Amino acid sequence: MAQTTKLLFFGHLRAEPNQHILHYRNGRLVREGAGLAFWFSRLSAAVAQVPVEDVETTFLLKERTRDLQEVTAQVTLRYRFADPQRAARRLNFTISLDTGQWAEKPLERLDGFWSQRAQDSAREYLAGVLLVEAVQHGAERVRAAIDAALRGDPEVQAMGLALVALQVIRVAPAAELEKALQTPTREALQQKADEAVFSRRALAVEKERAIKENEQETQVKLATGLALLIAQQGANQLLEVQRQAEAEKARVSAEAERQIIAAESAARSAGIKAAADAGALRAIADAKADGEARRVEVWKQATGRVLMGLALQEFAGKVRTIGHLNVTPNLFGDAFREMLIDQADKS
Repeated sequence: MAQTTKLLFFGHLRAEPNQHILHYRNGRLVREGAGLAFWFSRLSAAVAQVPVEDVETTFLLKERTRDLQEVTAQVTLRYRFADPQRAARRLNFTISLDTGQWAEKPLERLDGFWSQRAQDSAREYLAGVLLVEAVQHGAERVRAAIDAALRGDPEVQAMGLALVALQVIRVAPAAELEKALQTPTREALQQKADEAVFSRRALAVEKERAIKENEQETQVKLATGLALLIAQQGANQLLEVQRQAEAEKARVSAEAERQIIAAESAARSAGIKAAADAGALRAIADAKADGEARRVEVWKQATGRVLMGLALQEFAGKVRTIGHLNVTPNLFGDAFREMLIDQADKS
């Protein structure tokens, strides 16, 4: 608001740029404009202040539809003062010279004015439609109707006002009616939600079944692979055992053949050696027998003296091994007699 200062019978006023000031002296307009600052006589001056900026107001319109259901339209309206002098003549925008505040509340009166001027056009539309139509499309239709009515309203122009913008937020029925209207849609949405939940659960069950089947198939494949692996390992072990058995059999056979060959070789060697030893023994025995035969033959042909000499020679060779010897006179007597006889025959 404007700022005022008083000095005795005079006062000073300073307004902001968004405030249009109208200074009257003795009932005549002496100056006007936005953002003025001036001295004035407190005894003869009257000052009105009209806003320059846009003013916004919101109000509710309650009407009945064709099916006698009450609805409420929430309207937000923005306007400006196109002609401040005309507005100041129709409404009291006078300010106190002491405080700079409005003496009355002109903007609140304008809120009622706009609500009254918009009421008829909103009622005309809503009274011709059903509740569902009003709720679904009423906001835009009501806005268009009010906008057209206010822009062509001569009373608005007479007030020095101009409509800047208009918006109808919503057209809503009573709370219980709104809930009833929402119920079918809510139920349909809930049904769709339930169907979606059921579908999601069914899909989850189907996926879980597919996963379990896949797991079972995987387990079967693993079990089959394991069985094949075990069978192959058993076959490999059997082949290894057979190979080891064949190798052991070949080794044993080779060892047996080697031992047989060694035994045959040893037998042949033993036979050859035995034959050689037997031959040697036979040769020795034959030689001994031949020697003994010759010796006997020599002994047979030898004279007594020779025999004695041979006996003594044999005795001399065995004398060390003889432990006890008995010599009788007869032993040498016959031998000497024989020797003497032989000696005599030779002489």
